[in-house]
Amino acid sequence: MKIAVFSCAGLGDGLLTTILSHQLALQGHEVVTFHPFMSQLQAWFPHLPFRPYPPVLEEFDRFFIFYEKSKWMFEVLEPCLKHHRDRTTVLNPIATPNTDYPYWEEGKFDGNFSFADNLVTFCRNILGIKAAVKNNGMVIPPGVVPRRYLQRVILHPTSSRPGKNWPRSKFLKLAKKLQKRGFEPVFIVSPQERAQWPEAPHFSSLDEMARFVAESGYMIGNDSGIGHLASVLGVPTVSLFKNERTAHFWRPAFAPGAICLPKGWLPNIKGLRWRDKYWHWNLTVGHVLRTFDEFRILGDQAANLGALGKEDIIRES
Repeated sequence: MKIAVFSCAGLGDGLLTTILSHQLALQGHEVVTFHPFMSQLQAWFPHLPFRPYPPVLEEFDRFFIFYEKSKWMFEVLEPCLKHHRDRTTVLNPIATPNTDYPYWEEGKFDGNFSFADNLVTFCRNILGIKAAVKNNGMVIPPGVVPRRYLQRVILHPTSSRPGKNWPRSKFLKLAKKLQKRGFEPVFIVSPQERAQWPEAPHFSSLDEMARFVAESGYMIGNDSGIGHLASVLGVPTVSLFKNERTAHFWRPAFAPGAICLPKGWLPNIKGLRWRDKYWHWNLTVGHVLRTFDEFRILGDQAANLGALGKEDIIRES
């Protein structure tokens, strides 16, 4: 069977979506994943082809669509539901099912578990792939040595939305404190964000950046795709979230990881949402450092249980 899997547009979305693509491919299906730029990482997914939009729907026997509010998504969703409803499965990647979605959602996701774990459960319980595991088929290319530079700490200070970002001043303070402890903090941002973060190195491609992340020791950053990339590559992560519900669902969940949450004393009064707006002021540099220190020992023990080989880069959290 030839299957089309349509991912949401973010890097983390693409990396998580390929859990489904990989499990389907292992069942002998021909799977194509549609994503705007994951083809830049094609060398890391030798058995899972990526294509940009738009698709030719007539090529495929089955469709899996990860819903998001975007023009391209509706251009796929509407004809699939109209002409291929019996061959279309719609999944809504959100921690609160039955919201933010005008049709119906078939993943039965549980916000108490990570999106990655939810996809594995979906494969096992709904698709009947009993042997499904938390693996997205990513393979480390030759020449890349996992965690070669253990003292290098990736800092990712941006995300898809400003409301998810810890303040720049706190990231800079965190970097200085890490340096004093003998670590090498390195900021990573997209090319469009380098004007606000001149400290960040330039990478010529997503492939080059992925190689840099794979050889780093740790990662600390906002809720974003770089955290999922680091986790898939076996790099222990500390992720900063504004609330517990989001953290449980969107945390990186491949390599060992920890989450940092703000103190919850700020009220979330209806219509004001103070806790969501000002969460970053309740998350201190000291809290993040303590989490990093405590987690680093446990993370190293878990990550070093076995060597990370070219075909074995997934570590359960």
